[in-house]
Amino acid sequence: MRRLALSLVLALGVAGCSGGATAPKGDALVVVSAPLTSSPWIGDFVSKGAQLAVKQVNATHGRHIKLEILDNGGSAQTTAGQARQAVSDGAVAFITDGVGARAVAAVTDPVTLPVFITFEGGASLTDPKALPSLFRLAPANTDLCRRLADYLADVRRGQSVAIISDDSSYGVEGAANAKADLVHDEVKVLAEQTIPSGARDVSAQVLAARRSGAKVLVVWARAAGLAAIIRTARSTGWDVPVYTGPAGEDPLVRQQLADHPAWLEGVVFTSFRITSEVGGAPFAAYRKAYEKVYGPSTFGVKSGGKLVVEPPDWSMYSYDAINLIEAALIRAHAVDRAKVYAGIQAIVITGANGDERGFGPDDREGVSPDDMYFAYFKGMRFFPKLDDKLSTSLPVVPQ
Repeated sequence: MRRLALSLVLALGVAGCSGGATAPKGDALVVVSAPLTSSPWIGDFVSKGAQLAVKQVNATHGRHIKLEILDNGGSAQTTAGQARQAVSDGAVAFITDGVGARAVAAVTDPVTLPVFITFEGGASLTDPKALPSLFRLAPANTDLCRRLADYLADVRRGQSVAIISDDSSYGVEGAANAKADLVHDEVKVLAEQTIPSGARDVSAQVLAARRSGAKVLVVWARAAGLAAIIRTARSTGWDVPVYTGPAGEDPLVRQQLADHPAWLEGVVFTSFRITSEVGGAPFAAYRKAYEKVYGPSTFGVKSGGKLVVEPPDWSMYSYDAINLIEAALIRAHAVDRAKVYAGIQAIVITGANGDERGFGPDDREGVSPDDMYFAYFKGMRFFPKLDDKLSTSLPVVPQ
């Protein structure tokens, strides 16, 4: 198991969820397992959101949460090994992107170590009976794909679809959900193709999708594969409308297509709304605190001669996970893994963007199904779609 030089031991404190209660005595270890090298955007937001929350929590209550950040390299085997080490080291919680989550659960279920999944949306990962230690703070594919299918049935009425996914757990589960929901909405799916994760040559799969006669292309693949599919389609003259999942926001997609920005124009992705029902002020405050510590998240792509800035939206999930853990520690009045696990199922906090975050004994989803929206790319930035009711009501997030 590799522990990077950037592995951190930090002490944290919580904004607004503890009501001034006294923190329990003793250090509480939280381990973060993220794809720092294999998927830098995901690794970055998982680790930095947790770091920021720990810094705030410990500044408020005194040093008592220790954070260890590990690189899982996108490997299920590595992540499971890191979970075993976390158990051995006495960790009270484990935060991960979701790679290898079922293997992790085999390690964490027997000892009731709570695991927070902050990216993967597969329906198989949140079963409170089969996988009781897994909690998700990220949008679920069930909700994303349901919304996408309904949307396409409306705005692309009568148009047939081809689906291309990669062979990652993200791609396999997302594509399965997307197909089921499209069929439910009586949308014809004419082709299904799979590419190897990270593949650059996807010409055969794109050609098969094109030859099927599909008028819409749904892609559920991680960033590198998504960029390769768009590049192949556009460079061969296929101007098909492209719809994708949360990986569409990954800056790698824009970096890979920066030499032909027009190829990304109009591509739509579905994800969670960044701001909440209470308005944009909570996220703006969170963003200010985040950028004060880390600076604006630029990634070398320009729009109108200015560098595009990636909003720190996904980092809110690991940030909220730390605040839930802190609230559970305070409720437990002790650094006790079992009590933290129980507390997480009985606590509701206000998240970074103003939405409530919490779980129950029979609920492992921390993001409301009502919070999914659609965005499209224009000039290397993304904007809410104006032909979707929820999306239309959202403000444009500065980029």
